[in-house]
Amino acid sequence: MFAERGYALSGLAEIAERAGVNKRLLYYYYPDGRPELFTAVMADLTAELLEVVRTAVSAPVNTARRVERLVDALVGFFEQQPDAFNLLFRDPFGVRETEVVQEAVAVQSELARELAKLFAHGGIPPLTLVGITSGTLAYVLRVIELNVTGELDREATVDACLTCILGVMSQLGGPRSGS
Repeated sequence: MFAERGYALSGLAEIAERAGVNKRLLYYYYPDGRPELFTAVMADLTAELLEVVRTAVSAPVNTARRVERLVDALVGFFEQQPDAFNLLFRDPFGVRETEVVQEAVAVQSELARELAKLFAHGGIPPLTLVGITSGTLAYVLRVIELNVTGELDREATVDACLTCILGVMSQLGGPRSGS
């Protein structure tokens, strides 16, 4: 229901009906109601996404190749699960429920942490690294959103993301193809 109609238009009664369970059963497992259920869905998607990302960047290859693997993993994940993009990055920010927004921020923080590991090398002040990583991630997510909505094809999406990340890395003095 959340993927189909969005958070705001998905009520617990409809979710219970679709799942073939009593609404009271949902409240038994999710006593705080819809926000708790939505954040549980987000947590499951986040775990899947982070597993894909961490597998991609943990390969024993050079940094440039890990960046390529990261971009390919992100684009591939959202191509396979386009609704996940909306559930993790679009829908939560239109909601005024603190726990939902906090979960969405946590997802972005985890992705930023993985990206920061690729950017981190001697001499970059931590706050500068946070700013660079956050900005780069915002760009990458926007480009992936264009892919999810059909405005960019896979090749253009991957190329734009790689150009951005590798360009930032080269400006930071980081490895473009080695290390």
